Amino acid sequence: MGLQARSVTGSALVPSSSRRGKGLRYGFSGHQTFPFRYAWLPKGVSAARRDPEVFSQPDALVRLGVGKNMVASIRFWCAALGLLEMQRRACSLTPLGKLLFGSSPIPDDRNLAPDGALSGADPYLEDPGTLWLLHWQLASRPYPASTWYLAFTCWNESVFTREELARWLSRCARESPASRCSFNSIRRDVDVFLSTYTLAQRRRRHQFEDGFDCPLAELGLIRRFDRGHYAFERGARPSLPDEVLAYALADFWQDSAADQETLPVERVLFGPGSPGAAFKLGDRDMVSILERLPDESGFRYDETAGQRMIFRDRNHNPLEYISKYYKAQQT
Repeated sequence: MGLQARSVTGSALVPSSSRRGKGLRYGFSGHQTFPFRYAWLPKGVSAARRDPEVFSQPDALVRLGVGKNMVASIRFWCAALGLLEMQRRACSLTPLGKLLFGSSPIPDDRNLAPDGALSGADPYLEDPGTLWLLHWQLASRPYPASTWYLAFTCWNESVFTREELARWLSRCARESPASRCSFNSIRRDVDVFLSTYTLAQRRRRHQFEDGFDCPLAELGLIRRFDRGHYAFERGARPSLPDEVLAYALADFWQDSAADQETLPVERVLFGPGSPGAAFKLGDRDMVSILERLPDESGFRYDETAGQRMIFRDRNHNPLEYISKYYKAQQT
């Protein structure tokens, strides 16, 4: 498909009412140029449960079975995805990390299944809903995975090249006084970002490396064209569970409009850090999900006199929706 290069005119400005938009700094490094892989999250969380200081131990390479740069990358992704909370040397499981991978941080393996496997809602990322949830964790917050947040929820372009995205992100970084990074760092970050959502192109003899692709490539959010062009794919998401959308909506609402009882649909569709922007949902697809959310979700969609609004009649803990989803999967 032949696509002509275009100038990038998107803006990095975000509404001042959004706490997500008040992140005074952006981050474009920390992953050591590796997108995360299927085995890395359970490996990192399991090791952290046994030893909260595992990532700062001299034998971390042996314990995790990866190279030095990959140890740092696993640490970064576990934190960026909201699975581990990092202190200077130690770390601990977050509520989301406990839900997905099991709650006991003690080293006697009482929270492991008889075969030594992690217990938890979905520790090996086998449920598509988990992948959507992890994507939300990356794309909904301006730090530390700033390229994910900015590209998905603040950029106005649908078709782009690596260089266009890198130049725009560089302008975003210059507009943020607390963000200091080189253009080359941003270009490397863009490479990792694109590798997160697209399958690697390999020669036939290297097909054994397919397991190195990031799990989020399965979501189909970014499509690669010929001649170095990429496109965000906006539309229906059949594998996106309603409960994950409700989680994202509650999370977004809690962070950006905690004192409001209503939000316009357009803000939830296109606002910085919003579910519609992060999941690249089409207008009708978002409305369809909102209309079928049950009353107990606490959300209600209403369209009156051309005004499309979402009402919230109770302030839920976002994890309630995720817990309900995984419980339903186990029945």
